[in-house]
Amino acid sequence: MLASLAGCAGPQLVLPKVAPATPAQRSWRVAGAGELVLRCTPADAEVALDGVSQGLCSDFDGEPHALKVGTAARRVEVKKSGFQTWESWLAADQTRVVMTVTLLPNGGSP
Repeated sequence: MLASLAGCAGPQLVLPKVAPATPAQRSWRVAGAGELVLRCTPADAEVALDGVSQGLCSDFDGEPHALKVGTAARRVEVKKSGFQTWESWLAADQTRVVMTVTLLPNGGSP
């Protein structure tokens, strides 16, 4: 019985090899709530979490400055007059997330 099943086997599933993450691709673990580092163009764009202003992107551009985002999913907005608003959702429980945001001009409209 075993010999007859071996002859009927279909194509084998071959999984792609995945390279291990480099240090730059790994999340940084932080104690407690998650953190967000923002690197924005323009750097003086305003940052809001769940619609509440937090400051400028340049206030949260890296060591030792990061925006504390807590443990729940948060809506992050980056906006500046004359540029299209950028928006994303983030859940960063005990990790430090680095985002690079480039705002696109919207033709001078607010």
